[in-house]
Amino acid sequence: MKISCQELAESCTLCGVCAEVCPFFKATGNIKYGAMEKVDAARRLFKGERLGDEDLKTLMLCTRCDQCHASCPINIPISEIVQGARAELRRLKMVPEKYNTIADSIINKGSPMGTPPEKRRDVLPEGFSPPEKAKCLYVAGCWAGIKLQDAARASIELLRKAGVDFTFLAEKEWCCGLFLIDTGMMNEVKALAEKNTLLFEATGAEKVITECPSCYDVFKEVYPKLFRAPKYEVVHMSAFLKELIAEGRLKVNRRERRIIYKEPCPLVRRYGITEEPRDILKRIGTLLEYDENRTETLCCGAPAGVKPLYPDIANVLARMLLDEAEAKKADLIGVNCAFCEYHMAGACADQAKAARIKTMSQLVLDSLD
Repeated sequence: MKISCQELAESCTLCGVCAEVCPFFKATGNIKYGAMEKVDAARRLFKGERLGDEDLKTLMLCTRCDQCHASCPINIPISEIVQGARAELRRLKMVPEKYNTIADSIINKGSPMGTPPEKRRDVLPEGFSPPEKAKCLYVAGCWAGIKLQDAARASIELLRKAGVDFTFLAEKEWCCGLFLIDTGMMNEVKALAEKNTLLFEATGAEKVITECPSCYDVFKEVYPKLFRAPKYEVVHMSAFLKELIAEGRLKVNRRERRIIYKEPCPLVRRYGITEEPRDILKRIGTLLEYDENRTETLCCGAPAGVKPLYPDIANVLARMLLDEAEAKKADLIGVNCAFCEYHMAGACADQAKAARIKTMSQLVLDSLD
């Protein structure tokens, strides 16, 4: 039987182990914004207490990165408690208006930013028309597909160079709905699960290759629970690239460059995908590590509504990552998430430094014979 978010919150002993691992404690130095305080605020909300502004801020300052869950000695999924609390706040009509704007854009226009869907077609190279059917389907996601189109272009070029039989939905591609999940709008996500699963299956694809780690998470774990098991396998682009390189379909060269790897929270903490990207980076340059890496990796600070509500605090975390990369004399920052790149580049005062943040596909493309 599924345990409710209220029961999860009540099961927490408030031992404090998670308190200081929360990115927002690290960004602010204020324990009020740590993970334990989020559980406490959720508990009181579920019991009917009307929360004040600081409690609401505590619940909104959460990217659902799961660093607290990874540290919890009794395995409590605190991000699920936050999700449930946000759903309750929505029921009480207490969510920020920006949340409603983003949700409406996803539901009605197909992306958090509300960009016309036709914009997604701009990533296609001249003369390339994706077939209706193929063995693989490439899903760019919203950030690579709309805001950071060079990331999607790099992946598409690599798939073509490797001779992969693939297609791309272009303007038919729709947001996975992660933000709706983050804010507890599960009925709306259920509709998206059916819509996108059927859309993907209509291509006949055996593999759905995702650029975005959050799309990977949603397609792989959330959609099957809300709709049904799909007729395709979900693969992240970095894992697929490793296969293509191992098979000799992409021939990469090692260059004299120091690359520090910023891993995405969902891949490492929910799926343990840590070594595949590192194996690639070791083949194309010298791999550097952040002090906090793998399951302890520091979130970039942007997801789950934090960036639009609290951009200054989100930018503190991005700059912590940028500063450490500079201190370690990294030539490049390798990211495995286009949203991480978008956010970190936006936090750079120096555009030359922003240009050194690259996705795995961009780094691999630059390393080909």
